[in-house]
Amino acid sequence: MPFVVLSGNELSGHGIGARVDATLYGKDAIELKSIFQQLYKAPLSQPSLLAPGGFFDQQWYTQLLQTSGHGVVSALTHHIYNLGGGM
Repeated sequence: MPFVVLSGNELSGHGIGARVDATLYGKDAIELKSIFQQLYKAPLSQPSLLAPGGFFDQQWYTQLLQTSGHGVVSALTHHIYNLGGGM
């Protein structure tokens, strides 16, 4: 099954200054999932939707998943940059 990462890397929480509101992001995820359902009629052929990695903010991710609802986001990705002291 193919997967698609919902774009917007590092836009969660309050990491780098730029951010997308979790409610808006959740609504966008619903819209993208709807597009998948229109383009890929067979459920097993539909791409999985992966939400972006970024700085972990529990409240932000909770709101994203509550807004998008069950069955929209297949997985959350996560990455960190260990830049060391002074960076």
